[in-house]
Amino acid sequence: MNSQGASIDRSGIKYRPQFPEKGKWITGNRREILETLYNYPASSVSKISREVDLTPNTVKWHLAALKRFEYVSEDRVDNRSIFYPLNFVDSAEVHMLAVLNDETCGEIFSHVFNQPGRTQKELKESMKLTQNTAGYFLRKLTHIGVLEEIQNGKFKYYYPSKLVSEKLNERNSRSTEYTNYLFSKLHSDGMETTEFKMSGDRVSFKIRYRKGEETMSFTVNPFVSFLK
Repeated sequence: MNSQGASIDRSGIKYRPQFPEKGKWITGNRREILETLYNYPASSVSKISREVDLTPNTVKWHLAALKRFEYVSEDRVDNRSIFYPLNFVDSAEVHMLAVLNDETCGEIFSHVFNQPGRTQKELKESMKLTQNTAGYFLRKLTHIGVLEEIQNGKFKYYYPSKLVSEKLNERNSRSTEYTNYLFSKLHSDGMETTEFKMSGDRVSFKIRYRKGEETMSFTVNPFVSFLK
């Protein structure tokens, strides 16, 4: 091998060892962004920026790399670009999660999930919202199918839909599939995974690359994040 790191084979043709591209390594800010997208799939750049405390331009730069190396997908919901881990959520889940990732929508859904049968007035008062704001977000949540609206007299009562319980069960049953896919992808890009731990719906492991390692942790069922 010469001083530039290139080797010469028997035919006299120079070639370089095929090491994984350094840009593919999931470390530092890039790992934090990917981890955030596993915890909150279908997030906008602004939400990711708040979660990881980076500027939107920095987030966009890392997202472009994550898309290029096939870790992340991009879609549009309500005229906004949203991002999510490749093969982690299906097309039907993308729109649901994009709506739930709105802070007010997610909070309303959490209130109803933990206290089924609440009225718009009760939600408005407990969350200090205007009637129009509460009504707008409740319509969005019923439209995507995660809340059911039942009229009883002059009041409307809200309950978690059957779709929610179906999604919770379905996602739990597919958790191994998702983690195996991610491990395979990391390994193919030159990184090892060690110290795997599973606690409830949360998985954590270490990503080892050439001269270091970092811990990654996320919820394998993204719908759980909105139930707290």
